[in-house]
Amino acid sequence: MHERILPRIRVGVAGRMGGGMLAVALAGCLDRNAGLDDPTVVEPSTGDSSSSSSGSTTVPGIMTTTVDSGHGGSDSDGTTAEPAPEPCGNGKIDPPELCDQGEANSDAGECTLACRWNVCGDGRVHAGDEACDDGPDNGNYGHCDMNCDGPAERCGDLSVQADEGELCDENDPHFACLKECTWATSCTNIKASWGDEATTGLYLIRRMSQFLTVWCDMDADGGGYTFIKYASGTVLDDQNAPEYPFSPIYLSALQAEQKCGYWGLRLFAPRSPEHLAAAIGAANAKQFAPIQKDTLFPPYPEIDSDVEGYLSIMGVYPITPGTSCVGKALNSETCPEWAIKTDPLQPDVVLPYWVSGTPIAGQPGTNNCADCSLYYQWNKLAQPPVITGYLALKNATSAHFLCELGDKLGPPG
Repeated sequence: MHERILPRIRVGVAGRMGGGMLAVALAGCLDRNAGLDDPTVVEPSTGDSSSSSSGSTTVPGIMTTTVDSGHGGSDSDGTTAEPAPEPCGNGKIDPPELCDQGEANSDAGECTLACRWNVCGDGRVHAGDEACDDGPDNGNYGHCDMNCDGPAERCGDLSVQADEGELCDENDPHFACLKECTWATSCTNIKASWGDEATTGLYLIRRMSQFLTVWCDMDADGGGYTFIKYASGTVLDDQNAPEYPFSPIYLSALQAEQKCGYWGLRLFAPRSPEHLAAAIGAANAKQFAPIQKDTLFPPYPEIDSDVEGYLSIMGVYPITPGTSCVGKALNSETCPEWAIKTDPLQPDVVLPYWVSGTPIAGQPGTNNCADCSLYYQWNKLAQPPVITGYLALKNATSAHFLCELGDKLGPPG
């Protein structure tokens, strides 16, 4: 700013002189031509001689000048206007800013875009310094801890917070617990919860207030088929051998349905080629032991991989006794004379079924009854085993069978 230039003052001369010299002094100073070259001298106005719009006081031939002090303008009411605050981000701390790092300002950095320090509790995660920040929710269940060092108590910390509604807390999908910290009741909800972390194999689920070991196929038809093996006894040539103390009890398909119903399951009935292949894999898995009504059945490899035993009866029944689709492939499209029983919880849902796409001469025959099912024959030497035929019998029974959970109704769409 330039140094102030003091105004020339031509008023007040009389005040510095004696009263007797006033007339002489004024006479010498009030020469109208004397001040024409002086920028402070103006001609008198034709209006009121006492004031002007510029704020200067004038007397004919004399002018006083008011010089701007250099502190800015003023509002219309005469008050001085405050200067506008400098913008956040200019690299200078201008109150009320607490910090300003210019272009380095960031809501993930030390100084935020609002020119405030990034601190725990402000809801912004300071990268490299904070692991999380949920603002006022810090310290609450399912949120960040009070120090922004990591999560507070939550589902997934391997500790069961029962008061928060958790029933379980595991980091492995095989132990009957979902990622939502609730019990897994089927392979379908395990697949939905754990996604690709859940692969085909053995799992625990919780049903009817008990834990069950099941086989989950996580691939067929999008994954989620649930299987249980049931064995009423050991089918061996020497059934009196002490190491095999259980004598078999042969059951019809309807009796097998009742046994499966003990766990809220149903007798296996294939609904697609992929579903049938998944059941063959479960029946053929030696590590998958069968169960009885109350206890686990001893894991005898001789019967645990008995595909012909576990899949010799299935839940496909004649709609009208004595009628059939003789010589046609056994599936719901070409053989509507046979069907899967409806689910009591979903009686209006018609389930498709698929046993074979290849016709077998003379089968399925008409020798069937309301309580009958087909008896299925397998080639166990093939890997995987394949169906070689099926017979319509009035007394098709088996000591072993496969139960399934019907919550997955078949292929998508």
